[in-house]
Amino acid sequence: MFNRLIRSTTLAPTMRASFMPKAFSTYKPLLNEAQQSTFGSALSQKNNNIIHGQSKQSNSNKSVKKIRNMKTLKHVLHCRFRKNNTYITLNKVEMDLNYEANHPELTYNEKVLYYLTLPQKVLVSQSTGCLGFRKSQRGEYEATFQLASHIFKFIREKELFKDGGNLELVVREYGKGRKAFFDAMKGKEGSGIREYITRMSDYTPVKFGGVKSPKPRRI
Repeated sequence: MFNRLIRSTTLAPTMRASFMPKAFSTYKPLLNEAQQSTFGSALSQKNNNIIHGQSKQSNSNKSVKKIRNMKTLKHVLHCRFRKNNTYITLNKVEMDLNYEANHPELTYNEKVLYYLTLPQKVLVSQSTGCLGFRKSQRGEYEATFQLASHIFKFIREKELFKDGGNLELVVREYGKGRKAFFDAMKGKEGSGIREYITRMSDYTPVKFGGVKSPKPRRI
């Protein structure tokens, strides 16, 4: 029995997965910037309390108002080129500089997870059907070219990149509108926009295994 007690006390502790600071060195600028903003807001709040003679009460149940300080990091342009239609969506990626001050109860892992999955706000989302194209015309070259020109015009009118910025391009699938979109981007329609593209990704799903594909229609 004594040996059994010794064996039970010398068992290795269970390993728990955790995010190490070295593994997220890429997001260190975001963490530092948020911490500086948190420190500045806390210092200004402390000075205001000293000036007005207000002291915090530990037993008070008053709710503290959360003030958000949003900063735009980049814009993401999602393009899906289907066989019968084309969809283009422009999102804005925002970061709350006061997120850590508003949520002091969160752990380090939860804070890192917030910076890894920053929320995106949809600015505009349209398809070729919004421009008046119907049925089989929605998947043609001309429909996507006019849709891309319309989205680029919207970006210029809103002056999203007036003070500089980053634009990430995400494309999916291989419809006829894929070539039309890139032609519009390389032409005069994309002037003032293509200069801010910093990254382009292809998220087209690649089939690997699975069930047999449907037989192609033959006329």
